Amino acid sequence: MDSEELKEIMELLEQQGWKPLLCDTPVPFYNNPVKCGQPADIGDVDGEIRMMPKEFLAMQPEFVVTVQGDSMTGAGIIEGDAVKVVTNQQVHDGDIVLVMIDGDFTLKTYCEDEDGDPWLVPQNEAYDAFPLKEQQNVWVLGVAKEVIKRAPRISYRSCMKQIGEAKAKLKESLEISPLQVSRAIREIAQLIEIARQWYAVYRVLADLNVVPEDDFDGFIEMVTDEVPHHKALPTRAEMQRMAVQSFAKPVALWRAGNAPVQGKRYNDYLKIAQQMMSLLGV
Repeated sequence: MDSEELKEIMELLEQQGWKPLLCDTPVPFYNNPVKCGQPADIGDVDGEIRMMPKEFLAMQPEFVVTVQGDSMTGAGIIEGDAVKVVTNQQVHDGDIVLVMIDGDFTLKTYCEDEDGDPWLVPQNEAYDAFPLKEQQNVWVLGVAKEVIKRAPRISYRSCMKQIGEAKAKLKESLEISPLQVSRAIREIAQLIEIARQWYAVYRVLADLNVVPEDDFDGFIEMVTDEVPHHKALPTRAEMQRMAVQSFAKPVALWRAGNAPVQGKRYNDYLKIAQQMMSLLGV
């Protein structure tokens, strides 16, 4: 993708109400998970540099850490999220801070009690708040300013279940009676001038599961029963001849530049297909 293509995509997203940001600024990113639970050692591992939008970044030094655990779920921070931490910040009650305690790291909410004593407060009732004691070696490394959500991935089984339910509802809503099909075939026959044009009618019925895919013989029998004296009844050879390129796909996927007929003839097939759908109430 070149810069012009990227610019075009950004503009299209903006036109549709999105607010795209270009990742164009390097930021240190530490893969060591920072626990949202009891303080834990972050380890002695180097970070990597990742690109982020400059709009996300402040003037102060900053870095990004990955979250592990569930003690901050009440603040919308879950395991796998990345948190941008800005250093050299004054800490206020209610700020989410990254703190090092005796060499261990934790992400918690900072708050001072009525006596002015500092506490770290989790955002999950399963965990208790705990005070920062004078005898501890405490270093508030920075304040959390942004949470970068991990892109969710849904299981294939879950997707297929929803697709199956949607298909069942669609089939129910598009239930077409034999009487409707009979009437539609008799009506559409008036537009058919040559045998192969019946393919457009077949394709619509196949799309709607009225006839099985590639059951040309069953379709020909259906047409012959309804309009036995039509001047151009379909044949298997003509049906197979047309079932190529985009015409082998549902009508919604037909493309003029990838069809077995072009120009006016393509438009004639499309008109027949659209008229057939209209007659069936689709």
